Amino acid sequence: MFKKIFKILYFLILPAGIFVLLGLAVDSNKSITSNEIHVNIDYSCGNHFISSEQIKSEIYNKIDTTDGKSLSEKSFRKIERIIDQMDFVKNSAVYRTVGGKIKADVNQRKPVARIVNNRGQSYYIDSGGKLMPLNKNYTIRTIVVSGNIELNYSPVLNLNDLSEDELKEADNLLMKDIFKIVNFIRNDNFWNAIIDHIYVSSSREFELIPKNGAHIIEFGNIDRMEQKFNKLYVFYNYGLTKTGWNKYNRINLKYKNQVVCAK
Repeated sequence: MFKKIFKILYFLILPAGIFVLLGLAVDSNKSITSNEIHVNIDYSCGNHFISSEQIKSEIYNKIDTTDGKSLSEKSFRKIERIIDQMDFVKNSAVYRTVGGKIKADVNQRKPVARIVNNRGQSYYIDSGGKLMPLNKNYTIRTIVVSGNIELNYSPVLNLNDLSEDELKEADNLLMKDIFKIVNFIRNDNFWNAIIDHIYVSSSREFELIPKNGAHIIEFGNIDRMEQKFNKLYVFYNYGLTKTGWNKYNRINLKYKNQVVCAK
């Protein structure tokens, strides 16, 4: 009888004791004070647009230091908003460790193309479809798009969120098409190794320039984009491999089911 009572009490008291200990640990953790934020930046993408020192400086310039304040008084969401508003940050997560440290995990934005508009202004398009400024201390090698591009840099433009009315504007539609063709190239190992420059003509059609500069590819608009690249791939493999890369100055893909070349 006593054994049964003991077992019942054991299984009732043990979980309660664990919760009490956890509560004490949490309260103890909240009472720890600190004025240091530990920043961890994901550099796995190979980019080094921003440093932990820059992020901490931005935070400390916009909020009071945590010296003498318990961690329970901090607003982690506010710190995240400060970090996320920085030009080269994609997103962040700010949290408190079991030991009471404040940590900020930061992901950088990833450019997929560098735009040079017709006034010489340069900026990036990132992988999320947003425009991104250049960094004076760090430059990434990516596809360059130049020529007849009117659009200036805008920190609020998102190519993935354009409304139907916004897409009726020629500049927005052109930038959306640039984003599509750039992503097609960079997501294909063959074309990513071949093409490094896109020129926008006065008629807002695309001309692709291979890295070796041997010829200009008159691509036209992005209609039948995949078929055009497939057609060019066949021509490269069964035509230029025999005649040589410098055989033609221009290769025209705008006509359906044929490739027109000019010396």
